Amino acid sequence: MALVTLGCAKNLVDSEIMAGLLAKGTFTMTSDPAAADVALVNTCAFIGPSQRESIDRILEMAALKREGKLRGIVVAGCLAQRYQADLLNEIPEVDAVVGTGQVDAIVRVMNRVLRSPSSRILEVGPPGTAVDLASHRAVSTPRHVAYLRIADGCDFRCTFCIIPALRGDLRSRPLESVVAEARRLAEGGTRELLLIAQDSTSYGADLYGEARLPELLRELVRIQGIEWVRVHYTHPKTWSEALIQVFEEEVKICKYVDIPLQHVTDSMLRRMRREVRRADMERLIETLRSRIPGVAIRTHFIVGFPGETEEDFTELLGYVRGAELDHVGCFAYSREDGTPAGRMKEQIPERLKLSRRQALMTAQKKVATSVWGRWVGRTVPVLVDGPVAGRPGVSVGRVEQQGYEVDGVTYVRAADGAPAPEAGAWVRVRIVRAREYDLDGEVAA
Repeated sequence: MALVTLGCAKNLVDSEIMAGLLAKGTFTMTSDPAAADVALVNTCAFIGPSQRESIDRILEMAALKREGKLRGIVVAGCLAQRYQADLLNEIPEVDAVVGTGQVDAIVRVMNRVLRSPSSRILEVGPPGTAVDLASHRAVSTPRHVAYLRIADGCDFRCTFCIIPALRGDLRSRPLESVVAEARRLAEGGTRELLLIAQDSTSYGADLYGEARLPELLRELVRIQGIEWVRVHYTHPKTWSEALIQVFEEEVKICKYVDIPLQHVTDSMLRRMRREVRRADMERLIETLRSRIPGVAIRTHFIVGFPGETEEDFTELLGYVRGAELDHVGCFAYSREDGTPAGRMKEQIPERLKLSRRQALMTAQKKVATSVWGRWVGRTVPVLVDGPVAGRPGVSVGRVEQQGYEVDGVTYVRAADGAPAPEAGAWVRVRIVRAREYDLDGEVAA
């Protein structure tokens, strides 16, 4: 069996769960789809480009099947949840479609595909992943780092976002279950936990009547072996005083805040239904910076949203130039069927959306050069992710303010004649150069 995973880290966890279930069901894995009996494509459908990438990979598998190199193709994930029977109708090589709420059915579906090649299987129900299947995971990240999904789904209804239709409302895992999985990961060598959810700061509100992320974090930092806990996907509305205190007091919580802002003008925030104003977001970021010295701010913006005027974009551009954010991503708005924004008038021409995105990222590139340039001369701890192929004595890792697989990295050169630091090692590194988002350093004596 070959497993192809597309999309975000939350989708990767689904793939890890399905891989673990299939391994227990006597399936063996290969990285080469052409050598497999059946291919499982776990898809993304967040925006148009991700949908096209998913379709392209499915079509690649379909070509292998026509050549006789695959007996079956199963499509899972968000694209499967969104288009369901359309995938079976439009791509005849697809044998089965599995929705986001039917991850635990994957072994039965795969066996059926192999036993009954002529059958067409639609295994799609209400949206949303069965979030508490972690004991089946076959973790695919390097041993020292692992994603830890604490919830799935989202109760916010941003007008641009299709995710609630694909993943459902917020469904948190019981706190005890999350902590138990974290302990298992630590016993297996994990040193950094990457907490993920659609909306991490609302964790627990559905189970306990109030957000419980602060309590969860205090439990996780007490697990022996865990050195860094990194929180992804926080919402600016659901930050609390209790959560800020945890970041302020617990040294194992990374000085790193992942907080998608999406825009800064109040008119755009209202149209996006973000439930915050610019003043709220600026106050929060000012508080975080004052109470968590050295904190890195990671965010995303959307440009070209319906109704975005030149004045709106100019104000956003000015904010990016002045806010000195550490990590910034930018999407050109993608019009999605089934979303309120997709039905809005005043849609922006594609060329204008792309030019605005380019202008914003060009501005942020200059900001990043300045922000990361201030690291030169510091000696800081770095968690090594592994050696760099073709560069003897050089490893790649991250400082506390760099997220795994989503941000810049730190290249570490060992002393002359010394081997490169290995994955999972902690080393003291003197930063000697900054290259926009990446840092270069030398192992400190």
